[in-house]
Amino acid sequence: MVAIDNYQGREQAYVKHVFLERYLERLVHKTASKYDHIVYIDGFAGPWQSANEDFQDTSFGIALNALRQAKATWRAAGRNVKMSAYLVEQEPAAYARLAGIAGGYPNIEIKTYSSDFQKALPVILRDIPLDAFAFFFIDPKGWRFRLHDLANMLQLSRSEVIFNFMFDFINRAASMKETAVEQGVDELIPYGNWRKKLVEAEQQGATSEDRKSILVEAFGQSLAKIGSYEFVAETTVLRPLSDRALYCLCYATRHPKGIEVFRDCQLKALQEQAKTRAATKIRHAETVSGQREIFESLHEMAPNELEQNLAAAKVAAEKTLLDLCPVAPDTARYAEVWPRVLAKHVVRLPDINQMASRLRKEGKLHFPDWEDGKRVPQATYRMQKP
Repeated sequence: MVAIDNYQGREQAYVKHVFLERYLERLVHKTASKYDHIVYIDGFAGPWQSANEDFQDTSFGIALNALRQAKATWRAAGRNVKMSAYLVEQEPAAYARLAGIAGGYPNIEIKTYSSDFQKALPVILRDIPLDAFAFFFIDPKGWRFRLHDLANMLQLSRSEVIFNFMFDFINRAASMKETAVEQGVDELIPYGNWRKKLVEAEQQGATSEDRKSILVEAFGQSLAKIGSYEFVAETTVLRPLSDRALYCLCYATRHPKGIEVFRDCQLKALQEQAKTRAATKIRHAETVSGQREIFESLHEMAPNELEQNLAAAKVAAEKTLLDLCPVAPDTARYAEVWPRVLAKHVVRLPDINQMASRLRKEGKLHFPDWEDGKRVPQATYRMQKP
């Protein structure tokens, strides 16, 4: 299990791995109920700065544990699911460590590739069995990618992807006027008309958050367009000591269940991020000034920013729910609406269900199929605005 003690000085990686651990545990277990073979692909495996010998604080170590646990659980239930991990690393010293891990996971097929990820990708795509479900984790050290070069990967039908969008670097690059840099950002974010939107936002005094929204949304649109993904969402990892985005984990899926699980795991990671950043700021203040008790008191009295943001997200999600619902006599199935709300807002499906139930009681939504005794809408219910 991911432990903060292994991440001193790299708390942002801890938050990323908290999310990854929770998501992979649920993803692998869920998909293994349908698919006989699960493949995890880590395009930039490392290991980097690992604090222990069993690599529990690395993305591939977290993934291997999730694969092993899911395999054992389903085996106990009488189902034998094959689990594989394809791990790519270009740097020779890191690859040498990576290549030696297979012995620790005898029940998992592990393939390692000593190569640049994009060069290895055609081989990896041939290695993935046609009947397998594939999960790609793309966490590059830099940001220079021609997204169209990943089209064959993104278009793989039985797959999902998490892409680490290095916002801090990309945000700066997006403002540079050097031809090579401009071309690089255009290749990474080929759609979304983001340059025009940035210019217009700057004229209105854009904040860093405004810029992030524009760039991340455009990148999400690019992922969706190239990969034909139905749902794309992101979770932001902040710098440990400042309220600025460092990078964004952009997630793409074709399945409503995927976006539901993503939001559940995201909220847990955001809660852990808030707690970890608070502790880091207190430690930093003590180191700088020695005034730990005073800083702790000030922190306790400060408003809970995460709770405020989540409350605002619920308000925005309710508006989206109403906007997506057609006016009578037209109807839409609830199962078609709630995933689209989740894709836009940091809320959970139970939150949407409660909103829908309350809006029905208030007369703002009508569900012709609502059955007696039901507290929340069912997936098959038709919905409309009066």
